[in-house]
Amino acid sequence: MIREIKYRAVCLQGAAIVASLFAIFACLTVLAPPGFADDEFQDLVDRIPRSANAVVLLNMEKAKSSPMGIKEDWKAEIDEAFESGVSRVPPEATRFVLASHIDFEFMEPIWEAAVIELNVLLASTEIEKRRHGELDTIEGLPAILRPNDTYIVKLAPKIVGAMSPANRQTVVRWIRDTRKSPPPPLSPYLQKAAVYSDRAGSEIIMAIDLDGVFSFERLGKYLKSKQKQLDEWGADLMQLTKLLEGVQGVRIGVRIGEEPSGMIVVDVEGDAAIVSAYAKPLLLEILAERGGAINDLYSWTAKAEGREISLSGKLSKTGMRRLMSIVNSPASEVPTADSQASQISPGELPAIQAKASLKHFRAVTQMAEELKEDMRDAKNLASTSLWFDKYAKRIERLPTLNVDPQLLNYSAFVANHLRQASLAVKTMGIQSGVREGQVTSGSVNPYGAYPYPGTRWGGYGYYGGYGTGTYYGDQTAGLKAAGEERLAIRAEEKGIAATDIQKLRQEIIAATADIRRKMTDKFQMQF
Repeated sequence: MIREIKYRAVCLQGAAIVASLFAIFACLTVLAPPGFADDEFQDLVDRIPRSANAVVLLNMEKAKSSPMGIKEDWKAEIDEAFESGVSRVPPEATRFVLASHIDFEFMEPIWEAAVIELNVLLASTEIEKRRHGELDTIEGLPAILRPNDTYIVKLAPKIVGAMSPANRQTVVRWIRDTRKSPPPPLSPYLQKAAVYSDRAGSEIIMAIDLDGVFSFERLGKYLKSKQKQLDEWGADLMQLTKLLEGVQGVRIGVRIGEEPSGMIVVDVEGDAAIVSAYAKPLLLEILAERGGAINDLYSWTAKAEGREISLSGKLSKTGMRRLMSIVNSPASEVPTADSQASQISPGELPAIQAKASLKHFRAVTQMAEELKEDMRDAKNLASTSLWFDKYAKRIERLPTLNVDPQLLNYSAFVANHLRQASLAVKTMGIQSGVREGQVTSGSVNPYGAYPYPGTRWGGYGYYGGYGTGTYYGDQTAGLKAAGEERLAIRAEEKGIAATDIQKLRQEIIAATADIRRKMTDKFQMQF
């Protein structure tokens, strides 16, 4: 059952992740339709692992020098965000390529890698001195094994590569592939995306390859469970199933101007025009059901023509910060030649611990605060639960060096509670589905005949009971009673989940107040 529950994410949570990639780096994003055939990133793309099925290209220098970047002093913000662990893009980066191989059945990355061009020379030993990394040599290149399960490799004087998890054999094969001339090809879909130019001013280009991911049979079962909505939209079940089966991938163009905006383009094999009348509600429904709802998207404009389905519109900073959690760079630290690795004297340690602890505290509370409103009730959390898991992961990846141990316990507590909140919603859906699946018209007949309740599991969830049993009552009355019982079950499960969520919310608030008081007293500075 667990495997089938996970597989449900292929069409639903997968869509949420795909649609969310366009704003990974919170303070930097805005849209432009991509052009073609430019080699601006090709030298970095040639260095990413060839089994990638997702790529992100970011021009940091253009982002920081954009009108919005200058106005809001993004350079300083990026430095601060990186130091606190909120941003995973090193402030020294000028160009940045992130690649990942996502397991679509479980919606988890098998590996994540980054290739980064820096504006400073690399010093191979600096992180080892400062961060207790382990020096290594991989295929003749200086490398460092970090305690956070990441390998960092010096690929060139100003180019660094990083990969997580730190599987040395995988890293060795990656480096060998990059040295082949020409390197092994990426998938056709990603290769096409990788050579998009920035003629229109794009600072960020992203793509995820979905070719072959979707099953016609499982899609059909899932969409059949949404028949009421399909009828409201005037959608043809078979046509829509065939169209979604042929999804090739998703491209995202991001551009910075006076204010942020973005575009998502879903590439399909068939005629996208068949969903033109309901493209927007279709995509929003998928996102909300998988907990990936973002308020900004409700005001976006949808279009479906040719072989493209698109959404475009403006982005808020809150929405962009939330979307940062979707894909993380493993390159959380970069060893540069000007890094200071001086020994810390005992007298300096308290001030250093206070600074590190304050940054850690602010990073955790910022993420918790943004999610607090989503914990008001089960319905609200259900449409945004994806971000709770993602934020929990980001909290667990925050820098821990010189952070107070009590504060680390607090951040672990918050991450655990965010996961529990998300789990409460998932459990609600599973338990409700199981109980509803046991309800049949026969199970409520007036003669009390014992039914043999059954439930059918589709790749995308429970979609109704197929129980059998002796039936003596009026069929219409029985069906009506069964429907009412199912509604009662849903209400009961939502009530239980809402109670659990409110308890978790209050515990986070109480723990935050407690640790703030303790840290303020200990370091004699306001937390």
